[in-house]
Amino acid sequence: MTTRTAFLLVALTLRLAWAQPADEGLELAAERALKLGDYAGAIQKATQAAALFEASGAHDRLGAAHNTIGAASLHSGDYPRALASFDRALLLAQETGDISSEVRRQNNIGSVHFFRGDYVQAFARFQAGLARLAGSESQPWYPQIRQLTLTNMAVLHQQLGQNQRALELYRELRSLPGKLEPNVEAQMLTNLAITYRRLGDPQKALENYRLARSLLAKDPNAAAALYTLHNVGVVLALDFGDYPHALDTFREALVVATKTGSKREMVLERLFLGQTLLLMKRHPEAAKEFTAALGESQALKLVDERWTALYGLGQVDAANGDTSAALGRYREAISVIESERSRLGRGSLKDEFLADKRDVYDAVIGLLIDQPDPPVAEILRRLEEGRSRNLKELLPAEGPAVDLESIQRNLGDRDMLIEYWVAGGRLAAVWIKRGSKGVIKRPLGKAGIAAIDALTASLANPRNNDWKRLAKEVSPILLDRMPLDAAQVSRLIVVPDGNLHALPFEILESRGGGPRLIEQFDLSYLPSAHFLARAKHDDRNKWPWQVVLSVFADPLTGDLAKDSPFEAPLARLTYSPQEARAAAGALPGSEQMFVGADNLKRHVFEPGVGQSRVLHFATHAAIDLNDSRRSRMVFTPEPGQAASQYLFWGEIAKLKLPAVELVTLAACESEQGRNIRGEGVQSFSRAFLAAGAASAVSSLWRVSDQATARLMASFYSHLASGATKAESLRQAKLEFVAAGGPTAHPYFWAAFVLTGDGNSPLSPVIRWWQMGAAGAVALLVLGGLLWRVLVAKR
Repeated sequence: MTTRTAFLLVALTLRLAWAQPADEGLELAAERALKLGDYAGAIQKATQAAALFEASGAHDRLGAAHNTIGAASLHSGDYPRALASFDRALLLAQETGDISSEVRRQNNIGSVHFFRGDYVQAFARFQAGLARLAGSESQPWYPQIRQLTLTNMAVLHQQLGQNQRALELYRELRSLPGKLEPNVEAQMLTNLAITYRRLGDPQKALENYRLARSLLAKDPNAAAALYTLHNVGVVLALDFGDYPHALDTFREALVVATKTGSKREMVLERLFLGQTLLLMKRHPEAAKEFTAALGESQALKLVDERWTALYGLGQVDAANGDTSAALGRYREAISVIESERSRLGRGSLKDEFLADKRDVYDAVIGLLIDQPDPPVAEILRRLEEGRSRNLKELLPAEGPAVDLESIQRNLGDRDMLIEYWVAGGRLAAVWIKRGSKGVIKRPLGKAGIAAIDALTASLANPRNNDWKRLAKEVSPILLDRMPLDAAQVSRLIVVPDGNLHALPFEILESRGGGPRLIEQFDLSYLPSAHFLARAKHDDRNKWPWQVVLSVFADPLTGDLAKDSPFEAPLARLTYSPQEARAAAGALPGSEQMFVGADNLKRHVFEPGVGQSRVLHFATHAAIDLNDSRRSRMVFTPEPGQAASQYLFWGEIAKLKLPAVELVTLAACESEQGRNIRGEGVQSFSRAFLAAGAASAVSSLWRVSDQATARLMASFYSHLASGATKAESLRQAKLEFVAAGGPTAHPYFWAAFVLTGDGNSPLSPVIRWWQMGAAGAVALLVLGGLLWRVLVAKR
């Protein structure tokens, strides 16, 4: 769902919530400033009004003032302040017994949680609003507020990908007694249209958009009109390829934006027009619109719109054959992105139709690799700038930006890093060693992409033996002309891109008919080469009584909530306690075991867990391919504790785990997730890296419980012997290969991949016998000294 769609949820809520009695003066001025988008002014005036109402004891109007402060803070992106203001407004409504205001403010608080991605809390607030309405059916405001709350529930279901449930709610809304205002109903119809489009029915979507437009003709509302026109144009262009009518729609939107005086919207409409004209190959007209958008965005200091206009002009230059000019435009667009990266918007309607930031980097890289002598340093810099941006922004600043020289300094003498790029039917890879570097490129096309996908699928099926043929086909695509000399290289570090994220490179052949990579190299993966330069973890020895390992295993899943994302009841992980015992038996030091009934989510947040060297999770996981924030790991539910059965992706990313050297995720498909262009797969390993962990072992597909226990026992045994993390995982896998039989199939061992720092062993732990030996030596030394003293006295 786009930000504009999410904004509708708040717009509907606040439209009703703002309908409070208002006198002339500060209160009215604050509301006016809010509607005009002057959020700082609205906060200032509403704060002054609140002080007056506090002094006079006018609690109903005081609540309205705090509600206005909350609305302005929400639109400004200040979620903590918005939440605090709405909470205060809610308490005041409860004190005065104003049920209608109370429910509206519950909706507003739910909206804040919605914007923050905390969907559980948002749902709880909307549900609380519905529950509070019980018994108020006779009140004149009841139908409108119930419609409001159900609409918010529907939008939430859209965001959660539950489009069928959203559709049911919208249908229920339209059948309820009591009419919404035409422009509010028009916005609801627009969201209904979005739902139909997501369900694969663009024709039905277009019908609802047209109904919305007819309602807006009766009750004009500029914001609702623009919102609807944007969506109509996108459907016409992307779903129907009807560029002429899309062009007319965007031109109509420009007229509406011009009448309202909204300069920001005028810039956006010009960008839509430019992109449509570009698709129609009407390059001079497209250049005119992009140029106008560029000038207006510079004047207004609009960052997103400025780089988008520059990228559009670069596309026009490239289409006209002026490579030099196109490269200049693209570089300028990247300069804008990089200089303002923390202020850039995250997701909007334009992301669906206009450029994504990754497009700009891809355009530059595509031109650079085609040069006679490709500039490796700049290609690498553009690759790094364009990927894993959100993940890197979650991490603390760690020195200067990563460049070719810093990467080479951070590589060992026998290390080799390969960073891939997949875009526009082409593949390129930058390879880097301590003293050399290079670039390879080749066409990929649909056939190459299909072969990679077919290989990945074959590995996840233990009865599919076609993987050998497919690996022979894919290996030269990815590795041909790569200097993979096992006499000089022993460790490979791969930064994948696109559909390569789902492929375990271990099964590839280093050369035609030659050995597989797993037979020659230790392998690990990185979201970005940036992670090579991360600060090293504390590797000081631990005492044997300090916790080294924390294990979470075998959740009791019989009492999962009704909203479980799993299609069938979850089976017990009968071999996971065996995994736990194997890990605890292999690693020196103390351990914490949270197994079965004690496998509780709240233990994850305990300080001792965050100080462990190793975290091991043997559990079920649900992966959401639409929104990573809804991906979750399963724990034993606690009665009466909401959401105690799930640890969500976003909760993991917010953990503080700077001492953790390794997280092992023996959970099905824990390395899967939504694959976002430029960001990569939003897997659990990334969430743990964001939390500060040095590395994570996770699975690419659904794995055998018994085989996983066997592999983990071997993995921890090698770790305990002092081997590096990557070497330990490789040796555990080779044992499966060497044993032969059915479990030699990659299905049983290739699923597990190591992301992050694989080239270091676990920090040492002083063992009890070492302490005993040291104590014995100390006693002998002390005894000898005493003996010498006694002898001297004689």
